[in-house]
Amino acid sequence: MKSLRISRRLCRCCLCLLLLAFAGMAPAGFVSAALAVQSPGQQTQDSVEVMLSIAESQYEIVKLVIKQGNYDRVLPEMRKIYGLNLPARYEQAVAESASLVAHLLVESRQFSLAHDVLKEALARMKDGRNEASLLKIQAYVFKSEGKLQEALETLERAVSIEKRLIRP
Repeated sequence: MKSLRISRRLCRCCLCLLLLAFAGMAPAGFVSAALAVQSPGQQTQDSVEVMLSIAESQYEIVKLVIKQGNYDRVLPEMRKIYGLNLPARYEQAVAESASLVAHLLVESRQFSLAHDVLKEALARMKDGRNEASLLKIQAYVFKSEGKLQEALETLERAVSIEKRLIRP
């Protein structure tokens, strides 16, 4: 009976995430990560489910504080996502949330803060694909603030990482 309760809760969670994603309010990585969850009978599964829920809520908090112009709260709130230390299979979702937050910050012309968000996310990346992806976003931030040489150098770093992925 317990596995039935967990399955229903997991289904509700996935449904909510899908609805948020279709409404443009959740990073797609969190949705796919939530759908990739393992068998429902494990105790660690409950913990991961709760951590994903917390990450979703934190992401929404970050979006709201940006919208309110409370930029001093952005990095501490993002650190709450980073501090969850989600399992490795969710690294892409964390990278995507950092990317989306950086885009919002660029739209608000908060370039330095966007760099800080990306720098802290990059420090946590283990997968080269996610690192390269974040470097491309960092290059976009540099380009947006008119720092073309830094953008070029950052893109070259991303390409170098991607080349290593195809030639180990």
